[in-house]
Amino acid sequence: MTEGTLFITMNDTDLAVCPGEYVLLPSGTEHWGTKPCAGRLSYMWVHFSAPKTRGESCPESGFAYLIPEHFTAADPGRVSIIFRQLLDYQRQERLYTKMLPVCTLSMLLMEITQQYLAAGNEHEISPKIYNICQWIRSNCQKKLTAEMIARHFHYNAEYLSLIFKRETGCTLIKYLSRTRIDIAKRLLETEGISIKETAYSSGFSDEKYFMRTFRKLEGMTPMQYREAFRKRNINSK
Repeated sequence: MTEGTLFITMNDTDLAVCPGEYVLLPSGTEHWGTKPCAGRLSYMWVHFSAPKTRGESCPESGFAYLIPEHFTAADPGRVSIIFRQLLDYQRQERLYTKMLPVCTLSMLLMEITQQYLAAGNEHEISPKIYNICQWIRSNCQKKLTAEMIARHFHYNAEYLSLIFKRETGCTLIKYLSRTRIDIAKRLLETEGISIKETAYSSGFSDEKYFMRTFRKLEGMTPMQYREAFRKRNINSK
């Protein structure tokens, strides 16, 4: 869901699907709208089939997806850009016209699986690390270093970096960069904001460093991300 709230009933369960959320409707599932939306409603959708897996299959094996029926994406912008690439490939005549949508759909399902698993892992971290994550998200647009974060929470920087990586799987600096890039992606989806303005507004003090970091984490340049975002074909009502 990209805009508005979709009120739908699935298997006698009432759902309100909000921006940043998605809903999976298994084949043959009875579903219907329950009430009109207030204002504009915009969403993306895709029909797909996937082979059934045995109970022992898991995402780590590379042969299974783990997708709940209703879920709030931790990074909806990341899901959105892959979805728009999928829609873009469907419209174009290319050498790999049939394979590109299939591969991109797999990427989309893997991204959703990864975010779902990551959300579960975040709830398993200790309260102190969770609070630090929340504080970083709230202050990432300011000038921050690992030492400054550690000092704010009365820790030695080396020790905090060690326990932070142990619980989250990434370093303080990588988490800070990831959070800033997430903000940058939302800014890039807005017309009229330059790459330089995006860099400074998301917490980077150097435009070139921002571009290197963005490419490293997203696999594309900020401009490529913006162009991919523009090429969209969404359902709106």
